[in-house]
Amino acid sequence: MNPSRRRWFVSAAALLAVLCATGRAQTRRAMTIVDLIGYQRLGDPQLSSDGTHLLYQLGIADWKADRRVTHIWRQDVGGGAPVQITFGDGESTPRWSADGKTILFLRGGQIYLMAADGGEARQLTKHATSISLGLPPSWSPDGSTIYFAATDAPSADERERERIKDDITAFEEGLKARHLWKVSVSGGAELQITQGDLSVLSYRLSRDGRQIVMQRAPTTLADDESKGEVWVMDASGSSARPLTKNSVDESEAELSPDGAQVLFLASANAKLEPNYTTTVFVVPAAGGTPKMIAPDFPHAVLRASWAPDGRSIFAVANMGVHCEVFQIDLNGRSKQQTTGQHNIPPAPGAFALVPGAGKIVLQIDEPARPGDVWTLPLTGGAPTRITDVYGSFERDFRLPREEKIEWKSADGARIEGLLLYPLDYEAGKKYPLVVQMHGGPSDSDKFSFGIAWAEYPQVLTAKGYAVFKPNYRGSTGYGNAFLRDLIGGYFKHQPADVMTGVDVLIKQGIADPDRLVVMGWSAGGHLTNKLITMTNRFKAASSGAGVADWT
Repeated sequence: MNPSRRRWFVSAAALLAVLCATGRAQTRRAMTIVDLIGYQRLGDPQLSSDGTHLLYQLGIADWKADRRVTHIWRQDVGGGAPVQITFGDGESTPRWSADGKTILFLRGGQIYLMAADGGEARQLTKHATSISLGLPPSWSPDGSTIYFAATDAPSADERERERIKDDITAFEEGLKARHLWKVSVSGGAELQITQGDLSVLSYRLSRDGRQIVMQRAPTTLADDESKGEVWVMDASGSSARPLTKNSVDESEAELSPDGAQVLFLASANAKLEPNYTTTVFVVPAAGGTPKMIAPDFPHAVLRASWAPDGRSIFAVANMGVHCEVFQIDLNGRSKQQTTGQHNIPPAPGAFALVPGAGKIVLQIDEPARPGDVWTLPLTGGAPTRITDVYGSFERDFRLPREEKIEWKSADGARIEGLLLYPLDYEAGKKYPLVVQMHGGPSDSDKFSFGIAWAEYPQVLTAKGYAVFKPNYRGSTGYGNAFLRDLIGGYFKHQPADVMTGVDVLIKQGIADPDRLVVMGWSAGGHLTNKLITMTNRFKAASSGAGVADWT
C-alpha cells in the first residue's frame, strides 16, 4: 500500500471509530423507574471446589405474572457464555456437591438434585414445610447427606383454621420453631437432628463434616434473638453444648479447619457488652472465654471465614464509603486484600472461601454494575471478574457520576458521604438536591448501584436532581466513638451532620437552597422526621418506615 493510500485508510478508520463511538453515546439513555425495577438480579454465586465453574441464580422480572422468576445458571470460569440450566417455575440457592458432579437447588420450597452438566432434576425432599431460604442447605463432604433447616409443621387445629380461613391472630402468635434436619441423598429418608425449645438462627457444617456450629434462640420471638447463643454439636445432633452466654447477637459462626476453635462476629467490646463496632471473636470449641482477635482493627467486620490453614481469617470490612476484603491473623495483624470504589453486599453467597480452588468468590457492587461475580486468590493478587451480567449498563444507560465528599459538622467532627451529580450537570449551575439517608443507623452509604426499593438515585439524577448521601453520626466504618455518639442522645449530632453537609453543597454552588428534599428509610426515616421539626428549608420529605412517636 502506498503512503498516501495508507494515510487515507488510517484517517477513514479513525473517523469511523469516532462516528461509531458517537452513535453508541447517542443511543445511551437515562434510566427509568421501570428499568430500575426490572433489571436482572444476580445472587448466591457458588464456585465449584476445583474453581472451574460457577453457579448463580438470576431473577428476571415477569411483568405479566407480576413477580420475579429466578433460575439457575452455570458459567465456565475460563470463558464462554453462561448457560441456563433450570427452567421450572422458579429455582434458587444452588450448591455444588464436593466432587462437583451434582448440584442441589430449591424449587417450590423443596430440595431438587441435578447432574452438574444439566438434564432432568429429581425431587429429593417432600418435607412438610418449606426448606428455609435464609439458611441454605449444605452437602456433607462425602456427598451422602444434605443438611437443611425448616420450621415445624402446623398443628391439626392450625390446619383447620387455615381451611376455614380463620386467619386472625395476635402479634407473634403461632410462630413456628426452626430446626435442623438431614436427608439421605440415595433414599430420601429425613431425620430431625435438633429438638426442643429452641429455634435455629443459622448453622454451618464443619469442613470435615463431623460437627455443626449454630446460633440458636430460646424461642421464636423477635426480641429473643438477642438471647441466642453459639452452640456446637456432633453432626448427628448429639453432644450439643453452648459456647457463649451474653446479651449480644452473634453471627457468621464457623468451626476452624481443625475443629478446635469457633469464630463469630458480634457488635460488642472485648467484654461482650453491646453497641460497639462489629468485630471478630474466637472461642475454643471445647468451651472457654471468647477472645476479640483484633481489638485495634478500626473497621466494622461484615463477613468472616477461616483461611484453609486456620492461622488467619478472611473478612469483609466496612470502611465507610466502601467495603474491602482483609486477611486478619489471630494476633490481630491485618492486611487489606482489595481496594476500590465499591461495596461487597452482605447477601447469601456474596463472599465465600473455596479452599480447593484457592480462591474467594465474591460479588462486587459498583456504581455502574449492581453485583457481578469476581474471584480473589487466597494467596493475594488482583480480583478477576467472572460474570458480565451487568456489562450492558454502561453501554445502554447514562449513569450518574458519584464522588466522595468530606466536611466538618457543627462540633468540628469530620463527616463524609457521597454526592451523585445530575446527568447533565454544568459547573456553576445550581440544582435541586435530594438528601437520601441510610437506615440502621449502624450502616453506611457506600459506592454502589444502590437499593432499588429504597433509593433510585439513577432515576432522580436523570430528572435533574443532585443526590447527597451523608454518613451521619451512628454510621459504621468510622470507629467506636463515631458509632456510639448517639447513645444517651440519639439526635445529638445527626441533624447537624446532615445540614452542615447540605450547607457545603450550597456554598459550592451545586445545591439550590430553595429546592431541597429530604428522605430516608428506617433510621433514615427517623432522621427525616426529626429534621422537618427543626427546619423549614426542605420543600418535600419522604419517611420510609420511620418512627415518629418516640414516647
